Amino acid sequence: SRIARSALKLLETSSKARKNLNLPLSDTAMETGLFQRPPCRFERKIINTKSGKQLTVIMDVAHNPDAMVHLVAKLKSEYPDRSTRIVVGFSADKDLSQCGKTLLSVASNPTNIHLVEAAHPRAAKLEDMLEAEPLLKRSNFDEEDRSITVQVLSALNLAEENDEILVVCGSVFLMAEAREALGIDEPRDSKYIAEVAGANLRHGQEFFADQDPEKK
Repeated sequence: SRIARSALKLLETSSKARKNLNLPLSDTAMETGLFQRPPCRFERKIINTKSGKQLTVIMDVAHNPDAMVHLVAKLKSEYPDRSTRIVVGFSADKDLSQCGKTLLSVASNPTNIHLVEAAHPRAAKLEDMLEAEPLLKRSNFDEEDRSITVQVLSALNLAEENDEILVVCGSVFLMAEAREALGIDEPRDSKYIAEVAGANLRHGQEFFADQDPEKK
């Protein structure tokens, strides 16, 4: 944010930029803009549960060891006294062992982790994740019903019951179904986007927030 503020201040010295970008910005407008984050980049949502409670949900597409390390560090910094419940799935080409070990460092117990397998040909299989990090065999997963929705709803209920922060992270391929399961009302990726992504499956696609042109 310091870099962004410095860049805006530098732009304010240009008469052309001031004219085209409506500069200078007020401090309030600048703070509001800097606070915004792209979808699923440590994106915070407050979910109203069926029992009337409010639950904090963090969504982040941390999908490799370095990104996982940063996510874990931020979780510990932002919520040092809160337990976390994690729904996670990966792409098959990632270091599944190291990603699993990093997540176990922030989860109080392997049972606080819910493994999912996105409906995408590039998604890591449950079996591969369990083989890469054997401690995850004590986590939550369902080999019969591998849908993301099942684990998100289970994690949501347990997080509410135990007053935990719910974290949904890993591959971008799981985010569309996870957001839908959480009740987030927004445009969904269309079948056309899915075809471009190479999956041809409604949930097994990148989260582009596109709409079906036939429904516009």
